[in-house]
Amino acid sequence: MNQADVSTDDSDPNAITIEEARVRICQGLTPCIEHDLISCSAALGRVVADNVVCEVNVPSFRASAMDGYAVRVSECASPLVIAGQSLAGHPGEDSLIAFGAQRITTGARVPDDADAVVQQENVTIVGNTIRVDQQPVKGLHIRNPGTDSALGDTILRVGERIGAAERAILAAHGVTHIKVLRKIRIAVFSTGDELIEPGSTCEPGQINDANRALLLSMLDESIVELTDLGIAADTEQDLQRVVDATNDADLVISSGGVSVGDADYVKTVLEQNGTMNIWKIAMKPGRPLTFGFLGESKAFFGLPGNPVSAALTCLMFVKPAIDYLCGIRADHLPALELKLKNGLKKRPGRVEYQRAIINQDSTGTWSVSTTGLQDSHVLTSLHKANCLIELPMTSNGASDGEVVRVYPFTHFARSPL
Repeated sequence: MNQADVSTDDSDPNAITIEEARVRICQGLTPCIEHDLISCSAALGRVVADNVVCEVNVPSFRASAMDGYAVRVSECASPLVIAGQSLAGHPGEDSLIAFGAQRITTGARVPDDADAVVQQENVTIVGNTIRVDQQPVKGLHIRNPGTDSALGDTILRVGERIGAAERAILAAHGVTHIKVLRKIRIAVFSTGDELIEPGSTCEPGQINDANRALLLSMLDESIVELTDLGIAADTEQDLQRVVDATNDADLVISSGGVSVGDADYVKTVLEQNGTMNIWKIAMKPGRPLTFGFLGESKAFFGLPGNPVSAALTCLMFVKPAIDYLCGIRADHLPALELKLKNGLKKRPGRVEYQRAIINQDSTGTWSVSTTGLQDSHVLTSLHKANCLIELPMTSNGASDGEVVRVYPFTHFARSPL
């Protein structure tokens, strides 16, 4: 049964959809093309700036895929003399003797005239000879040159992230340096007279600034160079001071000061220094969002002041903008569909993301439940959560037992591979 009060609506005729906001943001951004040449050992997480072409076959020789014996298939009906061995890194003779077999280990070079490797479990050893118990086919357990990558193949492409697998590929091909996109320079600051640095004396009406710690942590990855600009007071003069300190940043991100309150000067200062493109988004939490440019090309995101709203707008808009600047392909992992263990309230008019917990019960059944109070100031709801429940714009809420769309936080993380 619907648990929301459907007599009220949460829509705003001036708000735009999440999808439209992302399109506008990308239309305004210019992807980065500047690159650095760095050691592959320091390239983990960076973005490939130039295609990497294979200059050698990998493997570069015929190699055994098993521990066993290199043989000629045509001779395997007869006893074969064990004549020499080929070990990984220590190849044996280039050719086999007539009715001979060469002991071979995984990764070792296969003699030129051998056309199969019989694994050791499929032979019977009699003195210095072997009897092949299972007739092999030609090519059995032989890795041919270039079966991983061949000369001239493109092994890494522009826009790919360098993870563990990519570093291994570069090492396997003897590549020691690689061109990567330079890091995206991001400046972050908070606004508000009520904010103090954690550890300072908290006077009545003041709170510790958690948003900067939140945003700096969410943005701290290998493709980003962060600058912490601290807290700006609620005056145009101090906001201008901080804006002037953004220097050569590609992105400037503030939190707070994007509503219509008397002390919210971010919009005013932004308009004095550039242009503003977005004001309201049809999502909850995170309706107020400022997007624009300082000068010609320095992108600006003014995120809401409540920490959960700041986190969600960073996740939905800032992170994709960084990927776009780097030319990283957007991987949209599908939502899970899980049964809800409790009812959820919602008014139609906005897409809503509620913090939640995916659990597995004693029968192995997966379900999802809310973290509780969903107010956008409740940081503990992010700490408890491991996923987001997405409720569509027209939804009036969801009932206990209803199937809902769920995005685990791991969907937003970077894989080490």
